[in-house]
Amino acid sequence: MTTTLRRANAADFAGIAALERRCFGQTDGVFSPRQLRALLANPSAYWLVGAEGRAMACWLKAGNGHARWARLYSLAVDPVLRGQGWGGRLLAAGEDWMREQGLRVCRAEVKADNHAARRLYARQDYREAGALPDYYGAGLDGVRLVKQLDAKYRLRAA
Repeated sequence: MTTTLRRANAADFAGIAALERRCFGQTDGVFSPRQLRALLANPSAYWLVGAEGRAMACWLKAGNGHARWARLYSLAVDPVLRGQGWGGRLLAAGEDWMREQGLRVCRAEVKADNHAARRLYARQDYREAGALPDYYGAGLDGVRLVKQLDAKYRLRAA
């Protein structure tokens, strides 16, 4: 299996949709087909896939007129590949993209009970910035995450 990452494109639609279902279930925060197609076509989105389509992440550039940041929309690694470093590789490559774009903050959300993901984000220097009651539905709390990127540019091999 290849260890490289590459930009995703519209041809990755079916694989990304299937990976999201494997990782998040049928309705558990999974993008609808319409949302997924729109995100794949969005020029403000940055998609990466690896492990022959069994690991992926999506970020969006965001802003409010005063500041700009990135938002991590999705990070998914096939359950059989977890613990092999794919999540960390995806996050590191996304940070390179953010630096190239002049973005110094990344925001994300994670389910409060997803302890493995919370440990991954903590290892990558994301800090937990607040609770999100019922964020994923009734009784399904989330946690807001924030990472301040250093200004030093470090390009990592994808």
